[in-house]
Amino acid sequence: MTFLVTLWGKTKSSASPNAAQPKLDFAVAVEAGWLHPKSMDENFWMIHGDKKGSIIASPINGILYIRFTNLGDAPIMIESYSIEVLNGKQEWVRLVTIDAHSGHVYNRGRTNDMKQARRSNIEQDTFDYMIANKDIEPRHTVRGWVFVEAPEAGLESGKEARFNVTDILGNKAVRPIKVLTGGSQSVQPKLLHVGETKDLSQARRQFYSEANP
Repeated sequence: MTFLVTLWGKTKSSASPNAAQPKLDFAVAVEAGWLHPKSMDENFWMIHGDKKGSIIASPINGILYIRFTNLGDAPIMIESYSIEVLNGKQEWVRLVTIDAHSGHVYNRGRTNDMKQARRSNIEQDTFDYMIANKDIEPRHTVRGWVFVEAPEAGLESGKEARFNVTDILGNKAVRPIKVLTGGSQSVQPKLLHVGETKDLSQARRQFYSEANP
């Protein structure tokens, strides 16, 4: 599934009536990526730990390269964001966003046992890293990867999605995402920051949502 989206959002601030009313005015596009149904059969994994020190390997079901442009006249600092997809039952389901700061991304390598997992040094290229405690100045654009865990199977017939954003002032915007089916855009060239090879066969395989309820 290939995403190619444009979103426009405008919301009112919760400031007092006498104050200037800032507004969110932005455009968002997913330039490349994919979204698979929820599964352990994935090439990319987030390697992180739990409170007991155990190593956990969580599958990354979706990798989206997001472009966010501030079209307003004031800086925007994003407090939170999420992506929802309309499933086959006509229910809006939220994709689980995998915190890019929680660990390291690895490709499982040539074999499924992850004995030759290869590090992909892309954490600093993530959307989370680009927006963390940072103002996005007017007419400026930021780009970065978003890693997600999909809901249970049922996205194959999904034709609609939406993007939710809340800024640091509490302003919120929800806008539809247009999902285009067709040829998958290449993501692999953007993921070629290959690092060390590591044996991760002993890591506990667990969905991110279960490891971080």
